[in-house]
Formats: sequence, structure tokens, C-alpha cells
Amino acid sequence: MGLLLPDIDEEKTIKNVKNYFEHEFPRLIAQSHMSLTYVQSPSFDRIGSGINTRNTQEDKIVGKLGAKEYIQITMKLISNCPHDYMVILKNYYIHNMTNIDLQELLGYGQTRCNELKNMALLYFADAFIDYYDLHVYIPENKKSDVMPTY
Repeated sequence: MGLLLPDIDEEKTIKNVKNYFEHEFPRLIAQSHMSLTYVQSPSFDRIGSGINTRNTQEDKIVGKLGAKEYIQITMKLISNCPHDYMVILKNYYIHNMTNIDLQELLGYGQTRCNELKNMALLYFADAFIDYYDLHVYIPENKKSDVMPTY
């Protein structure tokens, strides 16, 4: 049971973030009229640092953030993740690197790499919450006293 933050269903939250990267993010790229090659380029990372991160409640409700802003925010948040998480999110979900190549890049086996991938997705959900909440919360009546394991 979370003392400060509501408990999340980690499996469902991971599934939501995977869906964002595998389905929503490519659609945002298409709607922004950017090419995937441009988003994947190292020069795009620098673009995110100067964006307007205005975060008013009205903007969230009305949904005024456009596709380009979501792409820039996503890339900026990925760049601000802890190193291993950033490497995973950028290479696996943006550059479409294979699991085997990712394992080799990180220097971890399959099990540890998959654990880190899930942790990276949960971390991204926490970071992305100011723009869109990808978490799935556990209702009070379904909570157990068991602490989550990563």
C-alpha cells in the first residue's frame, strides 16, 4: 500500500506504456508530419530541451498538446531517464533494436534485460504523468499487503 502515491497495477501499466510506444507514438509521428528517421536522429534529442512545457490543467483537459509536442516531450523524458532506462527506451522502442542486440549493448542476459525493460517502462509512466497518465491503479478494495517486486 502506497503511503504517498496510489498503488499501481504494474503489469497493466507496463502494457499501457508498451502500447504507447508501439502504437500511439508511431501515430503521433505520422500526425506531426515528421519522419521516423528525423525522430531517431541524434540531433532531434537537442530539440526537446527548449520546448514549452506549460502544464496547466486546462491544457490537459482540452488536449491542446499536439502530436509534435508529445513527440518532443517523449524524447526529452527518455533523455532524462536513468542511463540504462534511457538506453532501453531509446534503442528498443524508438530505434527498434532487437532484444539480442539490446542485451549485448547493455551487457546483461535476457532475464535482467527484461527486468530493466519493465522498470524503464514504469519509470516512463511516472515521468509522463504530467502530460498523460498511463498508469492503471489498483482499487482500494483489491489491494493486498504484498509489496510490488521489480
